[in-house]
Amino acid sequence: MNKILIIDDEKAIRDVLSDTLSFLGYEVTVASSGHEGLRLFLNNTFGLVFTDMHMPGMDGWSLAHHIKDKSPDTPVVLITGSEKETVMKRFKGSFVDAAIFKPASLEDIQKTVQRLLHSRALPRRGAPSVSDSISSQNT
Repeated sequence: MNKILIIDDEKAIRDVLSDTLSFLGYEVTVASSGHEGLRLFLNNTFGLVFTDMHMPGMDGWSLAHHIKDKSPDTPVVLITGSEKETVMKRFKGSFVDAAIFKPASLEDIQKTVQRLLHSRALPRRGAPSVSDSISSQNT
């Protein structure tokens, strides 16, 4: 399925990701909060979800838990400007399938989306992943 949900409280991030994924041929829906994103997710079908880690009201970790509770096979990608080491402490055993660290390149986003959407047909038994090629900056 080529429908992707992007949830981020920063309009600029939503716009960049939406434009990038639309350019790559995906159908994109955006939400500006975790609660809005969860409502959209529950009322629609998405092949993949991008969520910001830090949002008021419901953070990305909690949102990923709710999404996996309703649809365990839907991949969730965490978008963050936090330090990689900080994120990795919570990453293993979480409901997040991958993390992208800001700023991410078009190539990094494309590889992550392709890998996760194509892996949906396979049994999902592995640990979450973080691409080593994705740069990490503290923003």
